[in-house]
Parts: sequence; C-alpha cells; structure tokens
Amino acid sequence: MIAAFLVSVTLQLGWGLNSDDPLGFAWIMIITISITTAVWLAVTLLTKPEPTDKLLEFYRRVRPSGRGWAAVARLAPEIRPLGDGWRNLADAAAGCVMIYGALFGVGKLLLKQPVTGLLLLACAAAAALFIYRDLSRRGWHVVAD
Repeated sequence: MIAAFLVSVTLQLGWGLNSDDPLGFAWIMIITISITTAVWLAVTLLTKPEPTDKLLEFYRRVRPSGRGWAAVARLAPEIRPLGDGWRNLADAAAGCVMIYGALFGVGKLLLKQPVTGLLLLACAAAAALFIYRDLSRRGWHVVAD
C-alpha cells in the first residue's frame, strides 16, 4: 500500500502525469501496478516465512483447498480436504456480482434510472440466491464452524 501510494504521488507530482487525463491515468496505473508488483514480490521472497505452527493453526481453522497448501495439509492428516475450490470460486464471483449489483443498483435508483437500477438489484438478488442455495446444499459448516 505504501509503495503504491508513493509511486502514484511521485508520478503525479514529480513526473507531472495527470490522473484526470485518460492517457495519464493509464500510465499511472500501468507504472504503479508494475512497481507495486515488483515490491511485493521482493518483500515476499526476502522475508522469512510464517512459522509452521501458525500455518497449521490457519489451515485447521480455514481449511483452504489447493496445491499450495499440500505441505501444510500433510502435517494435519486429521483435516479432510473439502475439494470445493470451484464452488468457492463460484460463490466468490456471485458475491462480487451481488455487492456490485446492489451498489450500482441503488446508485441508479438514486440517479432516477429505475429500470437499470431494478435490473442491477435483480442481478444482486439472483447472486444472493445462488450463494444461499449453494451453501444450503453443501452445508453452512463450509463457511463457519
């Protein structure tokens, strides 16, 4: 966050890129994302990893799926992998649709565009229903113990 802030401010104040200009904004975004990515990769690779007991505690509580957790999963054989990564991804995508649909739907209603607003709110409701049905089918224990 600090790197992104510093790069963005430097580009605007030091290099004269204007975020109100579409081309300037595009360059600010491209450069900021590139430098920020390099910074977080460097920090990730140059700092020591979390202790194994902390990773185990997290794994037991959250039960993340995926190959990236295989080494930690071997240390906790009592935790059965759920194998529901695609379902979780679908629920996450539906959650984004729900949030943005509700946000922009209410905004459109406030801006006196009722048809668009109601359509967006209907999309939000459909996404919420999708999540509710999926979690009801799988069991709510997948999100909370």
